[in-house]
This record gives sequence, C-alpha cells and structure tokens, in this order.
Amino acid sequence: MTDVDDVVVEPEDEERGSAAEKKLARLRRELAEAKKERDEYLLGWQRSKADYVNLSRRAREETLLQAKSGVARLARSVIAVFDSLEAALKGAKHEGASETLTLGLEQVTKQLESALSEHGVKRFMPQKGELFDPERHEPIKTVATDEEKEDNTILETFQSGYEVDGMTVRPARVSVQKYGE
Repeated sequence: MTDVDDVVVEPEDEERGSAAEKKLARLRRELAEAKKERDEYLLGWQRSKADYVNLSRRAREETLLQAKSGVARLARSVIAVFDSLEAALKGAKHEGASETLTLGLEQVTKQLESALSEHGVKRFMPQKGELFDPERHEPIKTVATDEEKEDNTILETFQSGYEVDGMTVRPARVSVQKYGE
C-alpha cells in the first residue's frame, strides 16, 4: 500500500496547482479521517469479539457448575440411602443373616455405588496416617498422640466421603490425631 505522502503534485500553472493542492490536502484529511474511523470500528469489533468469547466461556462454566451442583444435590440424597444400605449390610453380616440376604444387599450396594460413579460421584475413604484436610474431612473426635509426626493426621475413618469433580459433596467423618493434647 502506498503512503499518501508519496504523492507529489507538480502543477502546470499556478491556478491549477493551487486547486490541485487544495484537493489533495482535502483528500488527505478525508483519508486520515477514514483511517481513524476504520481503526475505531476495528477496535470496537475486537472488543465485541473478546466480550463474546468471554461470555461464551462464562456461560459454559456456569452450565457445568449448575450441572455439577445438580449432581451434588442428587448425590446428597442418594448417599443417605447408600449409608442405610451399608448399615443394613453390616447388621446382616453381624447377626448372621442368610447368605441370600447378605449377597442381595451387597449387590444393591455395588449397583448404587456404580450408578453414582457413572454420574461423576466418587467415594473416598481416608486411610490411617493421611493428612487431615478440612475441605474433605469432618473431624468427629480428636485423639492425643505423643508423636509429633502424627499431628493432624487421620487415625480412623467412621464414614466415607463423596465428591463430584473435586467438589466435596459430603466430607468423610474421621478421628484426627493431635500432638501435645
């Protein structure tokens, strides 16, 4: 693209030269105004495009968050049923219930856990010695320890926890060791 300043007008005579120079000056002003207007429109378009991209990203994130939140709400309801099934299974094993009943309860428990897993709900069971995490664990009791390295670690898990895509749906219920208590 040629710059307008490269254009040189060589007048044939004074009168025509003066009119041509005026016309050239006017065209240069109009061109400068057109470039300025073009740049403003381009900047506006770029801003609009960035706004659209950001809005689309936020809408996707919000949709995913709502879906995850819906799964979490449903999971909380189902987890209570799951806990009841596990308690019934433990009771059946402890009291020597029939093998058919015990196997049936185990099968239903596995199916329920599988159904939760299909929707991104994962069960976790903290292990002894694992570091206590208040985001994932609910302390039911604290137990004194003489070992400093055991401070703030899990001693026992009373009830498993559940999460959906890293978001804790229900914290695991645990006992925590505390040094110096």
